[in-house]
Amino acid sequence: MSNEANFKFCFNKQCLVKKIVPNYVNVKIANTSPAALVTTKKAQITRIKDEIKYLYKKKEKLNHELYKIHPRTAQEWGNTWHIIHDSILNSLNKEMEKKYESIEDKINRLTLIQTKKPNTNTQFYPRVVNETAIKFSDEEMTLLNKGLNYNLSHKRKHWLSNLALEAENAIMLLPIQEQDYLRCQVAHNLQILYKQQKEQHTKPNLRNTNENRIINQIRKKLNNEKAMITKADKGNSIVIIYINDYNKKSTSSYPITTFTRQPATLPTSYNETSEAQ
Repeated sequence: MSNEANFKFCFNKQCLVKKIVPNYVNVKIANTSPAALVTTKKAQITRIKDEIKYLYKKKEKLNHELYKIHPRTAQEWGNTWHIIHDSILNSLNKEMEKKYESIEDKINRLTLIQTKKPNTNTQFYPRVVNETAIKFSDEEMTLLNKGLNYNLSHKRKHWLSNLALEAENAIMLLPIQEQDYLRCQVAHNLQILYKQQKEQHTKPNLRNTNENRIINQIRKKLNNEKAMITKADKGNSIVIIYINDYNKKSTSSYPITTFTRQPATLPTSYNETSEAQ
């Protein structure tokens, strides 16, 4: 019994050192969020440590019992006790060697299973797919790689007026008792944006100027080559394509159907009423 506790104690200590979880630690949380995974790992480690504490107490109890039995058996068997004791130790040593080999195999098997790296061969779509012969500079490609959802720092001339009109249209759809309060909130926010716009005009931002210049360069190249920018069918990529090619691909995606004109036929009842008249 004491040797069995030693084997389990050794096995659990090795699991803690190598950061693997034995099969008896059946702690599972249904949620798969990062916080739930951390909680699961902490619970598993706590379970192993509690098992080691239990094995310590069990081993201590068995050692006390053996300490009491040993003098009694020596007194009972007399001179032959040393021979019996050596025989017991030899058989225990052989059994321990087999047990430790089994523990080592079990540890290696668990380590191989739990430290196996997942397959992370994920294929990502390119941010920009250029199907034209147009050459873009590095700064132009940097801006294009930000995607179609990128919020440009450069604003159009009447963007604030358009924003106010769009907000008013949205407010008109709400209940009447809520409209005045929301108009006050929108007016307050528009005043803040207006002050920020005035500061930007007095202190022009270099980033805004550069982005506006790069956009004009891209627009000029697209217009000269009769090309356009559109969103890809898969992923968040953007595609630069000639307008003619885009139109051909758009029309080819629809099945070609032929229509035949059928002669107009009047209902029988209508013919009969006509003849009757």
